[in-house]
Amino acid sequence: MKPVNKNLLYIFLALWLLVAAILSGLTEDVVNADPIVNFDKYWSAIFITWHSGLGTAIFSGITLLGNWQLVIPVIFLIVYFLYKKNKREYIIPLIFTVISAEAITFLGKILVHRSRPLGATITELDFSFPSGHATIAVAFYGYLAYLYLRNNKAKRAVTIFGALIIILLIGFSRLYLGVHYISDVLAGYLVGLLALIAGISLNEWLKSSQILKR
Repeated sequence: MKPVNKNLLYIFLALWLLVAAILSGLTEDVVNADPIVNFDKYWSAIFITWHSGLGTAIFSGITLLGNWQLVIPVIFLIVYFLYKKNKREYIIPLIFTVISAEAITFLGKILVHRSRPLGATITELDFSFPSGHATIAVAFYGYLAYLYLRNNKAKRAVTIFGALIIILLIGFSRLYLGVHYISDVLAGYLVGLLALIAGISLNEWLKSSQILKR
């Protein structure tokens, strides 16, 4: 049995705490209506001027990549694939990453209670902060990239670049469509990163301990 790399876990813990501190500061700024709120409103007004029929159609399609109606069925398919390929140690961390990300997002929306920007091209009924789509973009697609890199040595740069493009496009789609402020998306990215770090840490521990292979 390969021993747990404690140094790696310590690095993950330090990174998690750093991201948590940044998220806490950003949330405090939004709640206290610091200058970032005026920054948000300024750019929200600019995004409205960029609206067009073609742009709305394109980014409405892109934003679907972060919808739970798409993500949940894909997760089931991935879990089935991992089970059949005897890579079950990835299943629990994947589910944990997504559920924890969504749980933190749900809690954040309730606690911050921030209204959506005006002038959105699509209708969203829940609160704005943090962005659930940005959260799932980092947590889910980030974990998929990790999963691929953990099992394939080739095309590392392409995989990382592809995941980053998807994450950035989903986040920008929320801004373009007018359903989020910039700080909402940034907070969503941070929440997703918290869940991703925790999920990867859990995965590394499970792989080292080989609990699920017995």
